[in-house]
Amino acid sequence: MFRIINKYVEIGNLLEEPYILQYEKQGCYKVFLIEDLKYIKRLGGLTNLNFLVAHKGQKYVLRFPAHEFEDIINRHHEKENQRIAAEIGVTVGNVVFTDEGIKMTPYYDATANLTRDLIVTKEYLEKIAGVLSTLHSSKKEFPNRFNYWGEVEKYKIALTEIPSLYVLLEERLRNLTQGERQEYVPCHMDTVSANFILNDAKQLLLIDWEYSGNYLPEWDLAAFILERELSEQQEQELLSYYGLPASSKQSLDLQKLKSDFLWSLWSLVKEIEDPSFEQYTAKRTERLLEGLEQYYRVYGNN
Repeated sequence: MFRIINKYVEIGNLLEEPYILQYEKQGCYKVFLIEDLKYIKRLGGLTNLNFLVAHKGQKYVLRFPAHEFEDIINRHHEKENQRIAAEIGVTVGNVVFTDEGIKMTPYYDATANLTRDLIVTKEYLEKIAGVLSTLHSSKKEFPNRFNYWGEVEKYKIALTEIPSLYVLLEERLRNLTQGERQEYVPCHMDTVSANFILNDAKQLLLIDWEYSGNYLPEWDLAAFILERELSEQQEQELLSYYGLPASSKQSLDLQKLKSDFLWSLWSLVKEIEDPSFEQYTAKRTERLLEGLEQYYRVYGNN
């Protein structure tokens, strides 16, 4: 279905020709010819190029990974983790997954009805808690452990120079995470609203396992709470459905801080090529600063 070709393609013609741009590096385009595939429309996504396509009467999502993260994301781990998650029953299977990270997965029309407002109703908060609980309690293991500080270093390398504010924030977070427990379970690590879909049977599933690995389960809860900006009541409902013990609340709040710091660095990397990410960076950073003050008030400095 895919053939790599050597050809220069004008970006403006990408949707008119059967070519999709993979990436540009040192002036050289790496381009893929899509055979027997009908383009329908471009889909959203912060990290990747996503397209809704049709093949032999079926709809699929075709994902082309962003080139600026090719040295940060391990596609072998992504592919294997998604396979394991499919065995657990919390995601879809791949139709295509190349070594370059190009993948094609089934598209479900019901997903279009899963709005940001619907996903925070009690019905769907319970479903989300159920999906995460199923993943975390599966007794399965991914081949990789999510290395938080290792990921931080990758983004710092991509930035070449880290702003002084983030140097200070990193120091504070490193102090807070000393002695953090290491009871790891399979985690998705990017539980934003857009990564939850509905299949034709109205089953809630998780997609996009690029950042997945074995880690602390509170991270997945914290990431969803932050991204969807849950109210205090909605957060309590989610945690109640999940069954998070009160003893894990401090860990949950710490994961919120760590998440905002990591995604602030991620956004700084995106800013290199797209200045429009400045607002996203500022939002994450401001919330991190506020969260740190609140964390110190509740738990102290350690």
